[in-house]
Amino acid sequence: MLPCFLAYISPLFFFCCLLLLPLGLLCPSVCICMDYHTIDCRDQGLPSLPNSFPLDIRKLLAANNHIQTIPADLFLFYGDLVYLDLRNNSLTSLEEGTFSSSTKLVFLDLSYNNLTQLDAGVFKSAGKLIKLSLGNNNLSDVHEAAFESLESLQVLELNDNNLQSLSVPALEALPSLRTIRLEGNPWICDCYFANLFFWIDGNANKLQKGVEEIQCALDDRKIFLHELSDISFSECKFSLSLTDFLIIIFSGVAVSIAAIFSSFFLATTVHCFQRCAPSKDDDEDED
Repeated sequence: MLPCFLAYISPLFFFCCLLLLPLGLLCPSVCICMDYHTIDCRDQGLPSLPNSFPLDIRKLLAANNHIQTIPADLFLFYGDLVYLDLRNNSLTSLEEGTFSSSTKLVFLDLSYNNLTQLDAGVFKSAGKLIKLSLGNNNLSDVHEAAFESLESLQVLELNDNNLQSLSVPALEALPSLRTIRLEGNPWICDCYFANLFFWIDGNANKLQKGVEEIQCALDDRKIFLHELSDISFSECKFSLSLTDFLIIIFSGVAVSIAAIFSSFFLATTVHCFQRCAPSKDDDEDED
């Protein structure tokens, strides 16, 4: 009787059961599994990300929680993640190697957290990343190699942080950059800021809010960048850093030492030649 009953059950029913089984088992109880690839864990007061998700998850929404760290092995187990939203959490740092397996990640939102710095190569393997949101953090230090390998990045948000300066090579490492936000930072209009000012002036079309929204501190007062010009930083074009001075001094000392050795060698050679060569009086005696 049982085999006959099974014969009348559609194979599609079994297929649907197999699909629903892993979804029910692997979906965290505090989250909503909207489909087989999207999980919504927003506004749950989570101190950390849940331990398990469906392995083929592609979109993870975890905004508005109290998450303090991103698991270092997150992308190792969930390598199909394309969209990760962690805005408005309690992240203070990004561990080295966190994004080492994030080869498919396209969208990453880390805004409204407590990040203070970005180390070199922190997003090294996220080569397909298109949008990176880091606004409204406490960033005060961005390494010049922080965005290396992000050749596909088109949108970068660094607004409303504590940046006083920013290395231009960090931005020049983004060949596909189309939109950037830099407003809301306490920029200081000194010679270290000069290179960034020239970069902004040459890439004003990429500023989402425009140059008019960016201010910097000059002589204890704030001034908008559109009120400045190349002349404002003319005295910085010929200023030398400590490294430049050390290079010049080292080069001068090296050249001087080389000149001394060359002169000594030349004098020694001439002296030896004079002693070894026959004198004129000896030639007359032989005649």
